[in-house]
Amino acid sequence: MSETRVHDASKQKMDKPLELVCNEDGKLQLNPEALKVLQSIEVPMVVVAVVGPARTGKSYLMNCLAGDKKGFSVDSTVQSHTKGIWMWCRSLPQRPNEVLLLLDTEGLGDPDKGDIDNDNSIYLLAILLSSILIYNGQRNIDQQSLQGLHFVTELSKQIQTRSQPDGCSSWDFVRFFPEFVWVIRDLTLDLNVDGKDVTPNEYLEHNLKLKDREISEQDKKYNEIRRCIRNHFPSRCCFAFPIPTHGKKLKQLQELEDKDLDEDFVTEQQNLIKYIHTHDKVKKVVGGQLITGRRFAELAKVYVGMMADGVIPCVESSVAKLAAVENQAAVDEALKFYDDGMKKFSESDCLTMSKLIENHNVRSIEAFNIFHKRSMNNSGKHIQQLEEKISSTYNSLMVKIKEKFEKECETHVEIVMSSIKENLTSGHYQKPGGIQELKKDFDKAIKEYEGRTKNEVEGLAALTHFLEEVKPHLDHVQEMDSELTAKRMRVSAFEQELKRVTQGMKMMEQKRKVAEECRNKEIMDQISKMFEEGKTCSVEELKEAMEHMRSEMEKYEVEGRMEDAQRAQQRYESLKKKYEEATEWSFMKFIEENAKYFTTLLNAVGTMAKLCASIAKT
Repeated sequence: MSETRVHDASKQKMDKPLELVCNEDGKLQLNPEALKVLQSIEVPMVVVAVVGPARTGKSYLMNCLAGDKKGFSVDSTVQSHTKGIWMWCRSLPQRPNEVLLLLDTEGLGDPDKGDIDNDNSIYLLAILLSSILIYNGQRNIDQQSLQGLHFVTELSKQIQTRSQPDGCSSWDFVRFFPEFVWVIRDLTLDLNVDGKDVTPNEYLEHNLKLKDREISEQDKKYNEIRRCIRNHFPSRCCFAFPIPTHGKKLKQLQELEDKDLDEDFVTEQQNLIKYIHTHDKVKKVVGGQLITGRRFAELAKVYVGMMADGVIPCVESSVAKLAAVENQAAVDEALKFYDDGMKKFSESDCLTMSKLIENHNVRSIEAFNIFHKRSMNNSGKHIQQLEEKISSTYNSLMVKIKEKFEKECETHVEIVMSSIKENLTSGHYQKPGGIQELKKDFDKAIKEYEGRTKNEVEGLAALTHFLEEVKPHLDHVQEMDSELTAKRMRVSAFEQELKRVTQGMKMMEQKRKVAEECRNKEIMDQISKMFEEGKTCSVEELKEAMEHMRSEMEKYEVEGRMEDAQRAQQRYESLKKKYEEATEWSFMKFIEENAKYFTTLLNAVGTMAKLCASIAKT
């Protein structure tokens, strides 16, 4: 039975926020205490990050999502309160198998800091780490507010999607960028376009439309920011909040009850909370792998490390590093389970070869199951490593038990057969009826011996050796026994016993082989399941990206932006090709591409089978 821990997502929450990224003199560092908390969370996470200008109420907004108005630090003064990135893990009652991780970021454009590069680093981390990015803007969506997102145009320079870039563009970001949520605060205008009332989402899309022609530099800049937002964030929505209250009450906003706030403000606040709490947007990486708290901590370390080294964060290599860490940890966890169980077995009083094989088969299958649950991206290299280390432990125990049991069986033979051997040597059975007396004594000794050796193959091997040793004496007894008929003279009772023992050994060895084959099939079934799950994640991710790109392409066509529509079409076709390749990808192709790893696995299995066979022949 599995000894892996069961994690209750409903219990994975923090009483108060904790600083995740420290921002000291423009240098970003991770808080070890926060990483420790994250590493204890082994369920998928919905990661919501908020960015926006300083002193616009981001922390208040995140407290509302957390269901606790006294979490993130909120202040009514002109100075920015939040520095770096703070995190707060909360439960999701509607989705008990997931948790909500809120990231409150340092305000952008803080005059006290005056460091645009540092702002971009904070924003970049928020994008790379989140599955939903909230931009907290004020009053309405116009050219000025859109300019507040000017750093979006720099993202293609600050992020690499592939370790070997070959013409990648902003379109490549569609597979891993978070969903974009624009929250308009203190809206005073009516949501009306061309004389018609519109929803917040329609209002956002209207303001992201491109100008028909790009004649002047101003036109180009106007379109550039909108094009970048659309290309980088194909999944978008908007929530519009009116002013919550008036006068001095605004300074005590976090202290006010809903009944003291504007009714429309409360309604929109509830709409946003419901959307975040129920929307299926778990954090994933390229390839569709779900991100748990533990994986999130490793990913944060990779990205912050790259930025600290002055390296442009690369999504592909970051995911590869995360997978390498996770897969090695999966190997270590699986091996610990196997080694602990086999050590306990080796210290028990039931050390027999059949028990060893039984324990090995059960433990190794469960070890691969543990590896399967934690590993990423079907790593043939780590599967090979796990199998080789399990095989090494198993073979060492097998040799140890073989040597121990052989000695014990030889001792048991000497004890139970001593009187028979003495009588054979002295000629006691060389008399009429001696063969019957010998058979009676031998049957009794065999019964006692089988009880001592638990009818193991090694016990049968020792018995066979004894029978071969005393066979000349047995033949002589038969020749001297006048009660035997001429027919019975040809068939020795003890030759029949020897044949029975030999057949028993073959049957037991066959059972071992069958058990080993079942074990190997179970492990290959688990590897196949790992492959299919990884394939499903990748296919779903590509399908979602295709749908986003198709939708954007259609919007450009409606707007008459045929060049942009054509570029979107090209990206859609590229995604479609990858989708079709992923759909057609088979387990057999995977095995072929990883042949060197699985050949090693099969060779290791073959070594075990040969060792078992050699024991039977001893």
